[in-house]
Amino acid sequence: MNAVFFRTLVTEFYRQNSGFFLLILLISFGIIRSDDHVALFRYAMASPSTLVYYVIPWMLYGLKTLSFVRSQFRHPAYGFLDLWRLIPFGTRLSGWVTMQAGLLLPVFLYAGWMGVYAFPARQWSALVLIGLVLLGLVVLPIPLLERMLHQTSREVRVRTFIRHWPLPYPLYFIQHLFRRQPLLLLLTKIFSGLLIMGVCLLYPTDDYDERLLTIGMLIGGLTQLGLAQEQYVFEHEYLLFLRNLPLSFGKRIGYLFVQGLLLFIPETLLLFRYLPATVSWLYAGKALFFGMGLWLAGLHRLYQNDKSLENLGSYGLWGFPVGLLLIMFQVDTALLGLLLWAYAGWVNTYHYYRSEFHLPQ
Repeated sequence: MNAVFFRTLVTEFYRQNSGFFLLILLISFGIIRSDDHVALFRYAMASPSTLVYYVIPWMLYGLKTLSFVRSQFRHPAYGFLDLWRLIPFGTRLSGWVTMQAGLLLPVFLYAGWMGVYAFPARQWSALVLIGLVLLGLVVLPIPLLERMLHQTSREVRVRTFIRHWPLPYPLYFIQHLFRRQPLLLLLTKIFSGLLIMGVCLLYPTDDYDERLLTIGMLIGGLTQLGLAQEQYVFEHEYLLFLRNLPLSFGKRIGYLFVQGLLLFIPETLLLFRYLPATVSWLYAGKALFFGMGLWLAGLHRLYQNDKSLENLGSYGLWGFPVGLLLIMFQVDTALLGLLLWAYAGWVNTYHYYRSEFHLPQ
């Protein structure tokens, strides 16, 4: 049972998120040199209070792993994981710790890299703080995991307020995210929101390069591919009747447009709040249109090729450099967005009703 438990959660986590890790490696070590990493964490360990800038991403990654484990336990195809509660507590505790260590392996490797430089410099306070953070990332989620294990069959609370009002279709998936995948939604929006704030505040001078904003929206839009994948699975698990409804092409695209506006509310608010003074609102609108196009194109890529469900994250590997190249050559942001929306419209017209889907076993 331990081997099955480890393979179902740890091995499957890395398999499903291979594109995410490759994209992070591309951004972290393709843009920032290893010498720069060393210089940054040496400075942080010399002033331990600045280690918070490393601890926050580690905590967000820990929440991502916790969200994945939660989704695995609640997925119908992995109902056998409920048997884990029959294992003696001591063995179960050891399994939780092993699972957490396996899921947090990238954090442990990076922290070990930091420790290689901190130990000879006798930076004991930084080493102790890093050790406590790593211990907390392993131990603190265990009570939540135990509670989750015994509540996998919990019924969803029925809406009491306005329960007699029909829920508009564009809100179906958003309600699903809040109920079943809140951590996925939270982590995605935190990452993309911080990214947009960063590019807006990165170089707030009179000669601000608008391409920085488009690059930030490119990376932020690619992070929405996880939401696109979740929406595709949601439609095929709960809305099988959708393709039998007499909805015209205009209505289908209109619903997706409204849903995209709702999903991108956090990014929109942050963008217009921290928009550099020299960037026009029109350009900001084009950037948002481009970001929504990335999410929509990712969703429709699944309609065109259902076998790409497990590889959707890897599209960021070529999507990021291709998009970056086009942006650096000053291709108009509105044109890039139109191309993405045109692709989505073409797939929606010719492949939407022909796509098939098989739940992972």
